[in-house]
Amino acid sequence: MDESKIIPYVDPIYRFCYKRLSNRYDAEDLASEILYHILDGMRKYQIDSVDAWVWRIAYNRYARFINDRNKHQIILSGDYTLFDIADESTEDDDHTQDEYASVFRYLHTLSSEYKNIFVDYYIGNLSIRSLAKKYSLPETTIKWRLNIGRQKIKARIGEDRMDKVYKRINWHMICNGNTNPDDYLHTQIARAICLATYEKPLSIEEISIRTGIPTMYIEDEIPRLEYGDAISKVGNKYVTEFIIFRTEDKSKIKEVSRSIVDLLADQLEEAMTKAETDMNALDFYGKDFGMDRLGYIILPYLLRRMVREAKSDSLKLEDGCYPQRKDGSYGWFIVEETADENENSAEYNSGCNSVWSKDKETPLRIHCYWISKYFCHDVYGKKGIWWMCDHKIMQKFHGGLLPRNILSDEDAANLISLNLIAKTDGGYTLNFPYFTANQFTSFIQKFHLDDEKIKELLSSWIISVHKSFESFVPKHLHDQINQWVTGYLNQIIGYVADELIRRGALRKPDLETPLTDGIFCVEGSNILP
Repeated sequence: MDESKIIPYVDPIYRFCYKRLSNRYDAEDLASEILYHILDGMRKYQIDSVDAWVWRIAYNRYARFINDRNKHQIILSGDYTLFDIADESTEDDDHTQDEYASVFRYLHTLSSEYKNIFVDYYIGNLSIRSLAKKYSLPETTIKWRLNIGRQKIKARIGEDRMDKVYKRINWHMICNGNTNPDDYLHTQIARAICLATYEKPLSIEEISIRTGIPTMYIEDEIPRLEYGDAISKVGNKYVTEFIIFRTEDKSKIKEVSRSIVDLLADQLEEAMTKAETDMNALDFYGKDFGMDRLGYIILPYLLRRMVREAKSDSLKLEDGCYPQRKDGSYGWFIVEETADENENSAEYNSGCNSVWSKDKETPLRIHCYWISKYFCHDVYGKKGIWWMCDHKIMQKFHGGLLPRNILSDEDAANLISLNLIAKTDGGYTLNFPYFTANQFTSFIQKFHLDDEKIKELLSSWIISVHKSFESFVPKHLHDQINQWVTGYLNQIIGYVADELIRRGALRKPDLETPLTDGIFCVEGSNILP
């Protein structure tokens, strides 16, 4: 939006401030703050009515100024006069302050259409006629809003229904598309609003009562949340548009999953034991690593494939399309409650990250199966396998060996610290398997599972997980359940892996060294990991 449109408002905003504050310096400070927030909003949002936007910001910032300066002045009064201005101390000053605190606290639970009139009437001393002219409303409407506002404040003080969210809200957030939820949900106010409106739509005043957040802050935050498709408006209320996987929800799902872990671990351990003797017949680099390392590749590959087949082919639980978002991105927000403010992913979350080389002569991809509790982000990041692909390092390995002069000492030290290579007398060796596409296919075929039995087992489990999600996800978000279930189902990989570690079938991760056993490279045709 053209920022020059603010120019006609500069002088009126200063007069607005000076009329209410009667102090040139305070008026200049407040006017500057108002203009800053107006300009900031113009850069961020699509504004339909500049005039309405300007004066809404002006009133909200003025009310905040009054909040800071006049807290000692507003007290509870009789039926027809809700606020008085106390200029002198009284013997009952503590009681006056308590009354003020209650009134001011609940004044901020009123939406702006009530609150702004209250501030101008009781603090700005504007008459009913002046208010009617200022807000372009009939005098009867002004009186009605003052009366209703008084009733709302008194009722809320009497019932004390403020359920404040002063406890930090800890969320781990990703998106299964290409947007970043943190752009819209990084503040505690934004999260509190979304948490309050998760189960059912709430008005701004109801959000304020539920969270303890003044409506002026809520009204400032809502346009950004709407633009990010985090919430939507339903009538005069707002509702959250993404699933929040809460701690109490996780405990229900965990019970459903516990019974299947041992059965899957039995099947996979048997398949790995039988296939170990067949590894020598293959010719890929890494065949001698041992099944306790190669198992970190075969376990997620087989389970991910069978979960996909059971979910989509047998049960017809398709993920559905990734929605286009207002900001031009696409995908669903994936939000889960975490145990602490570190906001780490749940420890058994599992996934696969892939990077590919830009070398057209030798196309290849490095795949990284990970389990959250053992995952080192640097292994995948700009200094890890991403860097190796970007600098075409993989094409310079021959039989898993890399000449020493290919890497600088600094780069070599970094890759060694990430457990991606190891130093030898003649250079460096690769610390993860390297396949051609045909070699990888032959590798997978060595593992024989009772597919029908496992699919039946997985199908029953998936149905139970899906039903559990239906029991705690609000109905208006049920169309997102399949997306969430897909991500959650892969947690079974983490649970089974830990069981196989406990049995000794997979080697125990060294907490001092990044776990890279789930990394492998495939040259040639792409595979679906």
